[in-house]
This record gives sequence, C-alpha cells and structure tokens, in this order.
Amino acid sequence: MKIPLMWCAIIFSLGIFLASFIRMQFVFIYFIVIVFFILAFIFVNKGAIFNICLFCLVFSLGAAILVNAQSLPTCHIARQLPFGTRSPCIIKGFINSEPIRRNRHASFIFKTQQLQSGSYNRGCCGDILVDVKCHQVLKYGQGLILKGNLRRPFNFKSINRRNYKGILYNQGVYLVMNVKSPLDVVILKNNNGLFIKKIAIKLRQVMEGAIQKYTSTDTAPILEAMLLGERRHIPPFIINSMVKSGTVHILVVSGFNVGIVTFAIMLFLKMLRIPRRIRLVITIPLLFIYCLLTGASTPVVRATIMAVIFILAYLVKRQPDIYNSLGIAALFILGINPRQLFDIGFELSFASVWAIVYIYPKIRQFLRLDSLKIRSLRFLIDGCLVSFSAWLGTMGFVVYYFNIISPVTVLANLFIVPLASLITLNGFSLIVFNFALPKAAIIFGYSHEFIARLLISINNFLIKMPAAYFYLLPPSP
Repeated sequence: MKIPLMWCAIIFSLGIFLASFIRMQFVFIYFIVIVFFILAFIFVNKGAIFNICLFCLVFSLGAAILVNAQSLPTCHIARQLPFGTRSPCIIKGFINSEPIRRNRHASFIFKTQQLQSGSYNRGCCGDILVDVKCHQVLKYGQGLILKGNLRRPFNFKSINRRNYKGILYNQGVYLVMNVKSPLDVVILKNNNGLFIKKIAIKLRQVMEGAIQKYTSTDTAPILEAMLLGERRHIPPFIINSMVKSGTVHILVVSGFNVGIVTFAIMLFLKMLRIPRRIRLVITIPLLFIYCLLTGASTPVVRATIMAVIFILAYLVKRQPDIYNSLGIAALFILGINPRQLFDIGFELSFASVWAIVYIYPKIRQFLRLDSLKIRSLRFLIDGCLVSFSAWLGTMGFVVYYFNIISPVTVLANLFIVPLASLITLNGFSLIVFNFALPKAAIIFGYSHEFIARLLISINNFLIKMPAAYFYLLPPSP
C-alpha cells in the first residue's frame, strides 16, 4: 500500500468526525477497538482482508480517542463545581500559559489543584480560563490561590461559524473565572510548569524586546506575528484587509519560518565546523524550543514534526515521503488533542500543504511547464500555480468559516508572500544583530518599516480592485 500513514490519518480523522455526532459509551467503542485489533492480528497475512481490518481499527481508534477526550475524570473541576450556589470559589493551582496583560487585567490558563466553595473543599484537576485584576507581574508556572466567580463561557455566535465557547472547548477549557480585586490573588512561593517552556517564554520576551526597540508601534505587531505568532497587537483593519485578499495566513508562524530556523541553525553549526550528522541531531531539540517559543500553534507543530522526520530520515539514510510525513504530523496532533480536527488552523494548515503537494504537480504537468524555455516566465507561472493550488485546497474552509470568496488571492500572493518572506528574513537578521552588532540592527529596523508599509499599501490597493472579493453573507459588524 502506498503512503499508508496518510491514509491512516484520513481514516483516523473520519473516526473522530463521526464520533463528534454520535454519542457513544467509551466501553462500547473500546470493545470495538479490541475486536478489530484481534481481527487484524488474525488476518495479518491476508492482504485485502487485513487492510480492511486495519482501517476499521484506525477508524475506531479515532472515535475512541475523541470519546475519551470528552469523558472528563471525576476530579475535573467542571464536574465538581456546585452550580447551585453563586458564592465565590477559592481555587489553588498554577498558571499554565503565558499571561496576557491588557490595561490592568491579566488573562491566562490556570491549572487547578484544589477547589473550595462554602463547605465544599476537595482536590481537583483541569484547566480554567482566568481573568484577574492584578497590579503584580504574573508569570508562567507561578502558584496562586484565587478567589472569584466561576461560570460556563458564553456562547458568542458569529457569522463565521466560530464561537467563544467552542474555541475554549477545543483547548480543554470548560469554565471561566473572574477575579475582580487584587486582594483576591495570593501568590505562592512554589513554582510549577515545564522548564523548557519557561526557557522558550524567556527567549520570546527577549525577542519581543528587540523587535519593539528597533521598529515602530505601527509595524512591530506585524513582525511579532510572523516571527513569534503574537497577533493580539495587530490592528483589526490590517487583519480584515488581509482576510479580504486571502493573505491573512502570512500573519501566522508557518512552515516557512521553521525552514528558516532550520537553515540558520545548520549554517551556524557548520561555521563551528561541527560534523553534519551531529548538526542534525542538535537541530532537532532547538526546533522544538522554537515551536514552544511561538506558542506551538498547529502550523508550527506540523512543520516542526515534518522537519524532524526529514532529519531523522537523513540520519538513517532513508528517502522521506512527504505524504507520510504529513500523515504522521496529523496523527501526532490529533492523538494528543482530537478536537484539533475542528480547529480552523489545523484544517487550513493541512489542506494548504496537501494542495501544494498534490494539486500543484498535476496542474504543472498538465500545462507542460518544463517545456517553457524562458526561465523567468516559468518561475513566475510556478509561483502563480503554487498560490492557485493552495487557494483551491483551502477555498472550501474559507467559504465555510468566513463566508468570503477572494478571486484576488492568486494575484495577491504573488506580491504579498515574497514581501512577507523578506520581512521574516529581515526580522531574524534584526534579532541576531541585536545581540551581535546592535548598531547594525538599526538598519534592519528601517528596512522592516519600509517593507511592512509597502506590503500593507499593496494589499490595500489589491482589495480595491473590481471583484477582488465578495461575501456570500453580509459581514459581521
């Protein structure tokens, strides 16, 4: 069977998708998994029969993983909270994400350990989203005791089919806590969290400082989004204009960034005269640190896994297969959190890569592009075809979620993507020179200003063209 891991990922995803519509007991689906496992073992040498049993096993495994993720343990705070009372609760735990500060408030994911509500006092588990009014600087891993009101997240519905409650649910968050006074926050001396994540957050803060030092407040958010995955400072009008042109994908950390980081690490280690195989081994953990540094978004996780697979294939002297690499990345992400299947980032990331890998070569072969003698023209057409293939692969999801069709996308990507690539390369250079030669970093700061403003201007010009985009339904206010 060709590209078996890609097919396994597709069948696994179908199992998750079906299980999201049908209520099943975990014991029942677990029994089905065991049955198909035994059948696959019995018919291991039976060719087609084995393949059918194997696919049924993978399908049922996908369903089982989603059912298991939806079955909260008895200690989970969402099952323990006595909703009959509106009295404030006291919760002990630690900060499980990098706090986001707005005005005098901070919001973060909080890993719960102890719950007290009236006379009810018991150990608990699970994450909640906390919004706290606090003047002190809060950090990832800090132990806290919080007093506030717990509630279910509101189900804010929008025209793009996404809602606040669903987004939190996909992250495993079922409750929200509001802490209204700094006096209701007690900072504990104990420290928790992953050591490697603390390093990644510290590096992220240093890089943010370098970006803000050499760029203006207007263009710094664009560079922070492209390098670090930090989008909360981007003005809404920029995001809206990018959505209209179909180029909003440049405002996230993608596989291109992972490729640049891989190349930069390998080049630096080569300058130190480190042997090639050792360079590859050193590169793997550094890629995982960069993945954590950027928030471990789905596109970065996918690109990191695929890069690691290609490195490992080289180390064992095997030819890597991009389809199977894509399948492994999907199985890894869905195995950890099957609800990622319903996340727009997961869907767009994998759909775009699949389209470029599968559709682009088909169109290129159909047009017989290799027979074109003029290299510059062939290069230009190649760029159009890659952009067109990605647009075809993701158009269904974009229409479903955003109710918008952007014919200008293919043209826009010819200009916007190269400029975004320059911004990314320039940004990495700025950060490196900030440490090595600070005076030279100023040059990269000025060049970023020029490129970023040029990108915004070109994008605004393109979306004003006739029939550049149109909504299937009126846009949400």
